[in-house]
Amino acid sequence: MRLGFIGTGQMGKPMAHNLLKTKQALNVYARHPEKISDLKAAGASLLASPAEVARASELLVLCLPTDAEVDAVIGGEAGILAGASPGALILDATTGTPAAAQRVAKTLKAQGVEYIDAPISGGVKGAVDAKLTFMVGGEDKIIDRAASLMEVMGTTIFRVGAVGTGRMVKALNQIITGMNVLILCESVVLAQKAGIAPERVFEILSKCSANSFHLQTKLPQFIIPGKFEGGFRIDLMIKDLEIALQAAREMKTPMILTGMATQIFRAASASGYGSKDTSAMANFLGSFVGVDFSAK
Repeated sequence: MRLGFIGTGQMGKPMAHNLLKTKQALNVYARHPEKISDLKAAGASLLASPAEVARASELLVLCLPTDAEVDAVIGGEAGILAGASPGALILDATTGTPAAAQRVAKTLKAQGVEYIDAPISGGVKGAVDAKLTFMVGGEDKIIDRAASLMEVMGTTIFRVGAVGTGRMVKALNQIITGMNVLILCESVVLAQKAGIAPERVFEILSKCSANSFHLQTKLPQFIIPGKFEGGFRIDLMIKDLEIALQAAREMKTPMILTGMATQIFRAASASGYGSKDTSAMANFLGSFVGVDFSAK
């Protein structure tokens, strides 16, 4: 199968590298091709536009930051629609709104191009290790066409329902993730004020009911060493929580705690933390009481 990939950022690039291990042709478009010279060295073909990638591919993976960027690569004279042939399949791993996925699917369907929304979870490490979880919305027969490739990039594939439902479940994941990170960060600030070091918090709570994925990752990887670069940026968490809030508004469902959490993340972003990992919320919350976890 001829494969395409657009969106070779922190998550997308290692996913593309894993697809290259299948020895199938991989066509890639990037706005900054100099940043993916390693993909070219590994055997990928770097093409000049999304249209060229679509023209050369039977299955095209998108892994972009926002719906706006998905729209940008699909439309226009050099977009996917200008190059895709009937029967082609778009696997969209972008975290976006369910409504946008449904709209894109309808647009592509009019040209005979199939679409599934397949947002991912597992972080950069999961992408590198090919241990991602895919939450997929779309018809089973269409998902079947992409299943073997998702298995190359991940370990778990959930078929959720119609187009858009994959993104809905990803929104739920991000709500819980955001809440967990905030509570963890608030707790370590309190511990520090009480004279209990984050190393000790990690050691003890790892054996208690408060243990969690985020305690096991955010404390040892970011908070304890005091280095908050890389990881999952606060500004992206805000974007994901706003996706959940938008979906909730459309369904007239109050999300009181999610709204509060979003405002706290926004306050941190406005204070200069937007490009840092979400664990930097420990420094933002700590700033009110003189606590700073940054490496000295």
